Amino acid sequence: MTQKEILSLVRKLIADEQATGYTEGGNLEMPEGTQELLNYLDRAVDAYSERQVAAGDLRLMKRMAGVDGAPLPKDFLSFCGLVPVSVEGGVMRWYGTPSKMPVRYFARLPYVTAYPTGALPYENDQERTIAALAAIYALNKHEFNISQDLMLLGMGGGGDAAV
Repeated sequence: MTQKEILSLVRKLIADEQATGYTEGGNLEMPEGTQELLNYLDRAVDAYSERQVAAGDLRLMKRMAGVDGAPLPKDFLSFCGLVPVSVEGGVMRWYGTPSKMPVRYFARLPYVTAYPTGALPYENDQERTIAALAAIYALNKHEFNISQDLMLLGMGGGGDAAV
């Protein structure tokens, strides 16, 4: 699925296939229309990734070199298991002698906006869930209580806060 196809799917889910509610256009300074939907898709990627990491989804596991003073990757969410590392200002600091062993971590999926052309690097179930979550955000633009919508999507959680 491409960025254009996932945008089309979100428009279909929110019944805006003619782009009347979310017009074609917009930019990062004035997010409206398509850019606003892209922002919702990126927000959905964040929420989906965090949920899957909490569930221990191995598809989001990556490796990095365990180097003292190295910056964390941009997609870093959390370490897998216990690692003798503290994080200070986005930089890894080892306790004791640094190890040369690779360190495993959970990573966020890439943002939809990072792939303006070409196929998105998601599996089919990930595409569908991210699109459905973005549609929930778009339909609840003013971020009222969306916990019931999230329960229907299987993303659980109570409270009034939007994910």
